[in-house]
Amino acid sequence: MTGLSALFPNGPRSDAPGRAQLDDHHTVRRLREMIGEPRDTRGPVRPLADTDALMRRVEAAAKNAAPIAVGTADASRPATRTRRRWDPLATSVGALAVVAAVAAAAVGGVQMATASPAASSLVSLEADEATLQNAHQALTATRNRIVSDIETQTAAAALLRSALVSTSTAPDPASDGDVIPVTDPTALATALAAVDAYAAGLAAITVPKVPAEYRRGDIDEESLEDVGSAIDGAQEKLVALDGVTTEMRSIRTQLDALRPPADAAVAAYAATFAGSAEAAKSGFPDADDALQARLAEAAARVGASGLWGAAGVTALEGYRDAFVAVAADQAQVDAEQEQSSRQTTRRTDTQESAPPSDTTTPTDPPVTETPPDTETPPEGEGTP
Repeated sequence: MTGLSALFPNGPRSDAPGRAQLDDHHTVRRLREMIGEPRDTRGPVRPLADTDALMRRVEAAAKNAAPIAVGTADASRPATRTRRRWDPLATSVGALAVVAAVAAAAVGGVQMATASPAASSLVSLEADEATLQNAHQALTATRNRIVSDIETQTAAAALLRSALVSTSTAPDPASDGDVIPVTDPTALATALAAVDAYAAGLAAITVPKVPAEYRRGDIDEESLEDVGSAIDGAQEKLVALDGVTTEMRSIRTQLDALRPPADAAVAAYAATFAGSAEAAKSGFPDADDALQARLAEAAARVGASGLWGAAGVTALEGYRDAFVAVAADQAQVDAEQEQSSRQTTRRTDTQESAPPSDTTTPTDPPVTETPPDTETPPEGEGTP
């Protein structure tokens, strides 16, 4: 193998200034010995296509072009049709259909020729009467639902207000005749105001009466004038029913808008029971732990359930009773502590007020008194 020193005989500093440039033929020769002769990079030369000759052939083919018909072996044979057989059933059915169509056309023509304007108007009157009947039934049902809802909600508001007032305070077990607040007075006042406004709104609603049901009077069905008058009366009834229906929709909207403010105030009041239970736990620290836990459970039931209806009243009463039990237990503990304190004070006072015992020794003997003689009369007395 030839080294690089053979390729560059002048050394690495052959391009240094001041030295003459040498011929590189020996370098080319060395490269050919190592790598080989250079390859020809040119591709094979293709002959140019005879474009003019090709165009002439295409033009000649276009001039001599002619359509070619593609035929089959059976093209010369005429198409044969099968001979249809006479079907008596199909013929009878077709004849009957034609007769029915002719009869229907004849009947229709006779009816059109003999029909009176009053008969056509009577059909319109019957359609209006059917519409009136349906509208009257729907309006009656709507009014009954509104009246029932007002009565039900009024009773529910009265029941809730009574329960809120009766369960907000309780008799004080520690005193005679006094009461103690069971719930938050501020939240209670807000809830009562909302319930009162709700009840007042319900009382202010006036539900209109449903117009009397339509009844057709005695008319001459053959008279165009009578039938036309009946149609006018039915149309007037329809207009009246539409007006009352619109008023009923407005009343329903008004009724549905009364409840949400009261619901919000009552829900806010129910949310304060947990805080009231915690305050009672702090206010009655000596009450039994089981009673304290029962009070917390009652507060949770009030907050979880809605206060409307019998279930809400039961929850409120349960909380009040649990609160009273805690207060009574605290009062009993206070009474026992007070009684124990009084007994301790009484014993102390008794010990302090007792006379001290005499611990000195007497110097003189005690004098014994002689009882008087009852048989010897006193001096100066006796018989003469």
